[in-house]
Amino acid sequence: MSCKWGRIAEYALGDLLEEYSTGRRSRLWVCRQVLSAILPVVNFKLEGPMFSAFWNDIRYAARALAKNPGFAVVAILALALGIGVNAGIFTVLNGAVLKELPTPGANQLVSIYQELRGKIERHVLGSDSMFSTAEYEDYRDHNHVFTGLAAYAPFVQATLGGERPQELWGQLTSCNYFDVLNEPPALGRVFTASDCAAPGASGVVVISDALWRSRFGGDANIVGGKVILNRHLFTVAGVAQPGFTGTEVMAAQFWAPFSMQGALSPAFDFYGGNWSWLTLIGRSKPGVSLELVRADLAVIAARIDASQPNRSTRLDVFRATLLGMPEERQATSIVGGLCVAGAAMVLLIACANVANLLLARAAGRQHEIAIRLSVGATRWRLIRQLLTESMLIALAGGGLGCLLAFPAFSAIVRVIEEHLPHGSPILTFNVAPDWRVLVYALILTFATGIVFGLAPALRASRPIVSGALARRTGGSLLRQALVGVQVAVCMVLLVAAGLLLHGLWVAQTVDPGFSMKNIATVSFGLEGQGYTTERAAAFQRQLRQRLEAAPGVEIVSESRSTPLGDEYNGTQFTIQGEAEPRNVQINWVSPEYFSVIGLPILRGRNFTKTEAETGAPVAILTESTARHFWPAQDPLGKTLRDSDGKRELEVVGVAKDAQVAKIGYSDTIYVYLAPGPKQQTRMQWMVRYTAGFGPTATAIRGAVASLDPDLLVDVQPLEANLDLWRSISRIVASLAGSLGALALLLASIGIYGVVAFAVSRRVREIGIRMALGADGGDVRNLILRQAMVPVVLGGLIGIGGCAAVSQLLSSMLFGVSTYDPMTFIGVPLTLLGVALFASYVPARRAVRIDPMVALRYE
Repeated sequence: MSCKWGRIAEYALGDLLEEYSTGRRSRLWVCRQVLSAILPVVNFKLEGPMFSAFWNDIRYAARALAKNPGFAVVAILALALGIGVNAGIFTVLNGAVLKELPTPGANQLVSIYQELRGKIERHVLGSDSMFSTAEYEDYRDHNHVFTGLAAYAPFVQATLGGERPQELWGQLTSCNYFDVLNEPPALGRVFTASDCAAPGASGVVVISDALWRSRFGGDANIVGGKVILNRHLFTVAGVAQPGFTGTEVMAAQFWAPFSMQGALSPAFDFYGGNWSWLTLIGRSKPGVSLELVRADLAVIAARIDASQPNRSTRLDVFRATLLGMPEERQATSIVGGLCVAGAAMVLLIACANVANLLLARAAGRQHEIAIRLSVGATRWRLIRQLLTESMLIALAGGGLGCLLAFPAFSAIVRVIEEHLPHGSPILTFNVAPDWRVLVYALILTFATGIVFGLAPALRASRPIVSGALARRTGGSLLRQALVGVQVAVCMVLLVAAGLLLHGLWVAQTVDPGFSMKNIATVSFGLEGQGYTTERAAAFQRQLRQRLEAAPGVEIVSESRSTPLGDEYNGTQFTIQGEAEPRNVQINWVSPEYFSVIGLPILRGRNFTKTEAETGAPVAILTESTARHFWPAQDPLGKTLRDSDGKRELEVVGVAKDAQVAKIGYSDTIYVYLAPGPKQQTRMQWMVRYTAGFGPTATAIRGAVASLDPDLLVDVQPLEANLDLWRSISRIVASLAGSLGALALLLASIGIYGVVAFAVSRRVREIGIRMALGADGGDVRNLILRQAMVPVVLGGLIGIGGCAAVSQLLSSMLFGVSTYDPMTFIGVPLTLLGVALFASYVPARRAVRIDPMVALRYE
């Protein structure tokens, strides 16, 4: 039957379109004909008995809420807070993880990553999940599902030369990158196939609109002009469209052909070697599904595996987003999951609050409900009416919450971006709400309306046998259970917030075990500036002489990474007598390193000057590393064999444990090595000074400029290294603290409301007790005891949940125990104190009731 009517509708619509296309009828006439056919059907459905009853329910619910404005306002505000927080957090996650790339036809763009299994010899730049150039070309040339497949290296740093050298973040791309993304330039041209014909074939670059305006003043003559990137001359081929910042959450400021990798990063041959360094993104053909894309690419992957023994490839194919790398998605999923869980807990407390309000309101509507039942209303009819009221409250709360949350969270994201640590790249993702956010908010709103409205509706619609009996049975138990739920959930949020705030306090007040005062760090990238090993060694020798001669400088030292710097250097060492290698964090340092930061060597000796200059096979261990490798033994004279087994290192000293790798952890497996000439392209400097930081920084920049005026140098206080750890901790702790404070506010309001309602329902009982001789203290203590029973039970359950949740936060506590006594004792006591105060206010009001007035109360 449906097919028949579908064919009739198709023929009728075809006739109408033919009338319009031939010019015999106007567009307005066609619209009138369509509306005249649709409206009778719509009117029939809207005017039916079901719609009439539904409309009556809405009108009655609106009138009922209007008669109780205080109840309506409190319920709507509580839900607005809960739904708004959830919608705001989902908006941020949607912008970072779910939203498609801001490019034309983004729904056809597909990101591709891989997981390689087996014993494979391969170098990695960025991520194991990326592809080599040869692999990209294989997938590009042999697939049958893409109109184009592009590749790019996502995180490329380069120094823009000129009068004001500037550090830029960009991408090295295949020459079809902009064509696949369907992103034509705003000025000039993008890359052509000839630009990628051979390594180093074409030194062209496309710059972002933001860089064009900020650095070149929006000069249209920049197209065809020259710029210097890492000391190589590039021709500006074009300027990207405004707002286009690449295909990663980190905004790109320039794009160059990936065949120019050797010019921008000359230390390694990523382009021609067996390196994981490229991300693949393709535009699927019309009508091609993701399943078909996966199947087609799997055939190519199997062929590559067959050509390389012991290799097995698993492809990860999904719609392209800004955060596409598996490691990024996993980290975001963990953090986002924790945020969503915390926001869901706040919403659960809000729902319990409103459910208690509805239960209290239903108790006052028993007469109305009894009359409805007596005149023939069914229980289902009453439930539907009460759920309609709940839905109206939820819709109002959801709408208000979203209206407040969307601009608030956009402002929060901007503030976070503005307060990222020094040197952080520019982040770009759109947190404006889209259809996903609106659907999520709508589903959440309807689910909320059902969650907090169903139990009170079922309770209120039960046939009432006795008013006295109804007041004393299930409703009271349900209200107390809801209070217990609020307290348990609030306890979890408050303990999590307490742990994170304690971690933030540790990060702010930490004594890392070494000196950070009056020390400047000096960093630059010789490797990316084309320095050879010999030239870098000569530069570093001359720079040492100039730094030591600078006024106010006390002592200088070299190191591959500075203490608590955002850099990890790891390797594996095998201990004599063991077969399995051990993971170790390493740092190459000059002998002065330990004096500059005041880190004593407890046993053995320091590196000699000759050992540091030649890179001798000697090592200095930390205390905990020595105990870990050789418990109850003397580590001096012991040997470590490196991962390839070609070099043995002799342990010559043991340094004091300190938090040089991560705040809160001084027992990291950490080994210091002598640098030698091979490390000079990546070495940084630390300078201990007696003058102020400003004059010292000026002298340092002058010393570097005297040797290489085009080298971009970054001079910062060593204490600035703490900013990275503090910023992360501050953001997470602020979010957790805000959710915890909101949960505490809602829970305290809920406890107050339940106790106040219980007192109002027991006025006559209180009057009788006082008339029989009970004093005010006895009545108050009775009310407080009964009020605190669900609070204590909920708190105990919440503490049990906290023990599990705290394990998830261990990486952000900076050495604070996951069972920190200060938090696990202080938070429950605080929550109990707030609950006691919220219960005391109505209890105190109860003892002021005049017994004679209470005896006449009904």
